[in-house]
Amino acid sequence: MNILEIMKAWIKVKQGLVTPEITNRASICEVCPSARYKEHLDFIDDELKEVQGLVCLECSCPIIAKIRSTDKCPLNKW
Repeated sequence: MNILEIMKAWIKVKQGLVTPEITNRASICEVCPSARYKEHLDFIDDELKEVQGLVCLECSCPIIAKIRSTDKCPLNKW
């Protein structure tokens, strides 16, 4: 993923953008064994509390931004 796409995803986080697709991705990531809670990310408030503070161990992306990006899940779950 390029830096522009990363920035666009974080803008969507800041705007609080939630769509059915984003909600579906969050529910998948919430129970994924590759999702880990990282306290240093928990300060970023998000409407999708189930993924707040989680990071993907496969790609190291904060999940609240990853689910809002155009990128694909590294485990092909979405």
